[in-house]
Amino acid sequence: MMTILFHMLSDHAFWGALVLVSLLWYSTITIYVAIKGVRDIRKMLQRLSELKSARER
Repeated sequence: MMTILFHMLSDHAFWGALVLVSLLWYSTITIYVAIKGVRDIRKMLQRLSELKSARER
């Protein structure tokens, strides 16, 4: 598997670099969105819990 990757990078440096940069960018954006989404969901659940507590009083 690694020999195929090295072969691609040596024969087609521009396209290989473009693929690697694209994968890095996509992974970074995916992780960023996942982290922000988890934070937003936690905040939303906390607010819903607070609203429920306030209504029960």
